[in-house]
Amino acid sequence: MPWEKVLTVNQSLCEAQKTAHEPKHKSIDAARQLWEKSVPKAMSLAEVLEVCRRCQDIGPFVFNNRNTFAAISKTLVEDWARCLPSVEAQIMRTTVSHYVAGQIGKKELLQVLRHAEIRWQAAPEAVEERVAVSNPAMTMGNDQ
Repeated sequence: MPWEKVLTVNQSLCEAQKTAHEPKHKSIDAARQLWEKSVPKAMSLAEVLEVCRRCQDIGPFVFNNRNTFAAISKTLVEDWARCLPSVEAQIMRTTVSHYVAGQIGKKELLQVLRHAEIRWQAAPEAVEERVAVSNPAMTMGNDQ
């Protein structure tokens, strides 16, 4: 996901709340550089979520830092969440967004990811097929 998409997510959230989309001049470049440095790397899902959390911690926007990166984190797991029962999918979305927003720790995140991984391993063909159909750029080995 390019940095411009991060800006678009923040702008949309700000518009919905009738607040200004305002980057913080002191921190926007640091967050952008971290994001852009990380995008081309092959990373695990936990590593990608850590980048989202670190960018959120930097606070590149005046409004909606947590909401911006939490929304992005939910988008990142959506294809895999569709392969889970609805309650487990909601737990997955909530857990990743709460982790990115700093509301839960890495231990809790990893527990939920481990549980989902067990589910995905039980039916890998179905997961790979759903992920490939909904997002051809993603594969199970490259979950960024």
